Formats: sequence, C-alpha cells, structure tokens
Amino acid sequence: MKNLESFHIKNKFLIILVLILIPLLVFLPKTGSAFFPLNWSDLNFQMRYQAQWYRVRLENRIEIFDPFANKMGEVGKKNPTLMSERDYVQIINWKRDQIMVIETRNDEGELMHLYYENRDQTIQKQIDPIRFFNLNEIMPHYLRFLTKKSEHREQALREFNIEDFLVSQTWHENQIYYRIGIQGSDHYALIDPKTFFLQSLHSSIQRANGSKWKLEVKFSKFKKYNRQEYPQITEYFLDGNLFKRVRLIKAKILSRLPIKELKEMAMTRVETLPATWTVDYAR
Repeated sequence: MKNLESFHIKNKFLIILVLILIPLLVFLPKTGSAFFPLNWSDLNFQMRYQAQWYRVRLENRIEIFDPFANKMGEVGKKNPTLMSERDYVQIINWKRDQIMVIETRNDEGELMHLYYENRDQTIQKQIDPIRFFNLNEIMPHYLRFLTKKSEHREQALREFNIEDFLVSQTWHENQIYYRIGIQGSDHYALIDPKTFFLQSLHSSIQRANGSKWKLEVKFSKFKKYNRQEYPQITEYFLDGNLFKRVRLIKAKILSRLPIKELKEMAMTRVETLPATWTVDYAR
C-alpha cells in the first residue's frame, strides 16, 4: 500500500511538473528565435527589406514644446506646454539611396531652411535670419534607415553621434531590443527584434556645467503607406520631457522627382528670392 501511495504521489508530482513545463516549451522557442544574436552585417541584411519606397514626397507637421514647462492635466498628469508660434512644416522629396531635399517652411509657407542632397553633393541653406536649424533638427531619421546600402545606414547613425556599430541585446522599458552602439555609451539605437523596425535613437547633450541632457527620439504608430511601414509619429525627448513632435500628414508615391527644379532652388541664392517659390510636384 505504501508503495502504491508513493507511486501516486510521484505521479501527481510529474503531472504538475509537465503542466508547468508545457507552456514554457511552447513559448520559449518563439522568444528565442525573435532575439537570435546578430552582428552588424546580419542586422543590415534584415533591415534592408524594410525599404519598400523608391520615390516619395512626404509632408510633415512639426509641433514644438517647452520641455521644462509642464501643465498639470487630468489625474495629476503633466502635459507639455505647446509653443505653437514655433511650429513649422516640412516637405521632403526622396529617392532611395540617391536624393533627399528637405524644405522647412513656416505656417505662411515661407522657406526658412533648405537641405539638398544628391548622391555625394550636399547643400544647406539657412534662409530665415532669426531662426536657425541644424542638421539633426531637420533630418527625417527614420527615412534615412530605408536604404538598401549599409553605408547609408551607417551615415544615418553617425548623424546621431553613433560611431560604433556593435550589436548587442538590451532591456529597455520592459522589452528586449537589438542595441547598436558601444555598451555603456549614451549614443545608441534600438531595433525591434521581431520586425527590425528602428524604434528609437539615443544620444546626450553636454551642458556648460559639465552635466548632460539625455536625448531620445521615439518612432511610433507605424502605418503601411503603399507597402511601406512608416511611423506616423516621431517624438523628441530631453531628459524624458517632450520637446518636439513630428506628424506625418501625407505620403505620396512619385513617378519622378522634379530634380531640375529642386537643384535650381538649392543652387540659387534663395534667401534673396520672394517666399512664393514653388515647385510643380504634379508633373
């Protein structure tokens, strides 16, 4: 009898153990395959398939916030203070791995800054005499990653002060990501291991007193536009406080770019021209 009771006890224990292990055996392989370790070459190979657009025209609406002046909202939640007088729009003409032209305009349509890139030729024009735009401020970082060439993706990372392309795995906000950048550095990028979408860019800004501000750019609300997954929202945070939001308003596939007109706009001393300069994008 004792042996029989002992057998039943062992049997129950084995059943409980199997019930515990089965869910683990079902779910662990999925997680393991999603987070398979990759090097920079492997990760580039996966990310190159994210580039579906070839020619596109994007229109963005940019909202600016005061990162250190928050208003108390519902249930004690802090809402960033919108500085609507500093909002602006962007028109981006892009041809994969070849051309990118960024027109930065105010709400009246006046051209404030122009960036022209055609292969190895790059021109920047600061037009507004008061408001200055630097490269990181106007650059569509996610668009930079939609490339078939690893050197262009590396250029996009360097523009965000990410100089080393070491790939590792890291936890961030209760999720695991591929991390591009030196371990322990303030400058790195996070990639979703399941979709291989760029999720965020991280850097820091040195202050006069020797301390640093943490800079983070988050990409969210991905939507498919003509077979291309692209974030509808890009948000910039300084020490966790929102200071800039980019909303994608329109994405239009083009059969051709108005390259000649765009180059003329870049090459001419546009700061002496009236603000009614337009390019016929419909042709």
